[in-house]
Amino acid sequence: MMKKLTILLILSLFTNCISRKNTEYILQGNYVLTKAKFFKIETKNGIHIFHFKIDSIEGIFTKPVDTNFANKNYRKIKLHKKYTLFLHKQMYANLRTEIGEETITDNDILIWKTGMKSQHFVDCENITGNQINPRFTLIKYIDPNPTKY
Repeated sequence: MMKKLTILLILSLFTNCISRKNTEYILQGNYVLTKAKFFKIETKNGIHIFHFKIDSIEGIFTKPVDTNFANKNYRKIKLHKKYTLFLHKQMYANLRTEIGEETITDNDILIWKTGMKSQHFVDCENITGNQINPRFTLIKYIDPNPTKY
């Protein structure tokens, strides 16, 4: 009886120590590392417009078309497949100021405007053109000397 209780206690401690599977990590305030699926990729006026979804959140970012890019580590992005994205959010200088009606355009194409259900990201660091580096690792992007406050 005591042996069973000890095993049960050890198992419960072990399961409580296992980290939950996070889908989003915030790095240095304006960088986000997350796993997401692309549900739409548009190509217009020399840019790719990427639409992705993370659980119930939708996001959007653009990349210029780069037909000359060739790297054996990068793969063409496929729809409805989960990828790790290293996203760059826009930072505002004064957080106390209310952000009014804002529109974001790229090559004369409306990408995002206030009121859309998606969030706009300035960039995705591990994507070039319409290719992604599936060998992306977080270690490359962690600052070894973080700013201390």
